[in-house]
Amino acid sequence: MRLSPAKIEQLAADLIDQLADIDGILFRADDATLRLAITAIMTDELQVEERLDAEIHRMLESHKHEIAMQRLNYSDVFKRTKQRLTRERRIVL
Repeated sequence: MRLSPAKIEQLAADLIDQLADIDGILFRADDATLRLAITAIMTDELQVEERLDAEIHRMLESHKHEIAMQRLNYSDVFKRTKQRLTRERRIVL
């Protein structure tokens, strides 16, 4: 899921507003600081899959000769590798 920076900021602001409405939740920072922190966390989490895909492409690039020699489908190898790494690293996509 790709979100624009403006949409991420809006979601962060909405989250802060919703949490502020709950009795018993007290913030230790001002809204602007919280919004920046939440935006950074959300952006980082949304980029996990992009970083994983880039890593897999680099891994497969170094083995592209073997993939071609064995007449394997690059997309299938990519999907299997992604599934394996996601499972091994316990990544939630």
